[in-house]
Amino acid sequence: MLNLFKELQKKEIIYDDFRHDNFSILFYIYNNVILHLLANNCFDEAHTLVNHLENYFGNHDKDYYHQARLFNLKGLTLYLMDQKVLGLRLLKKANLITYLTNHKTDFLKNEKNYLAKYLSTEELSEVFNFSEVDYLK
Repeated sequence: MLNLFKELQKKEIIYDDFRHDNFSILFYIYNNVILHLLANNCFDEAHTLVNHLENYFGNHDKDYYHQARLFNLKGLTLYLMDQKVLGLRLLKKANLITYLTNHKTDFLKNEKNYLAKYLSTEELSEVFNFSEVDYLK
């Protein structure tokens, strides 16, 4: 899967097909490949793709959902690469954006269940603690 993705990326086929079509399609492909790499302990490759994603979308308007997902992907990648403090900070930002925009509660529940595979109970509790912003709601 990664080799096919790299070939498409190298030949810019993926960009030509999706750049003017649907912003989310390309993002979802990156998202799924990165999560697959992380699940298989391919942290360097995942980090490279996160950087590509960040650079590519850095020049495009992003909505809050995509920005939150980018924080999430980068945060989890850094966390798994032993940059835990920065990783947890980015995961918290992603969750906070989701929380403040009143995204469906099932989405946050799914995120918590997914992150439970990687984070300790205390870390998980911290990145989903919104008590300091509850007064904003």
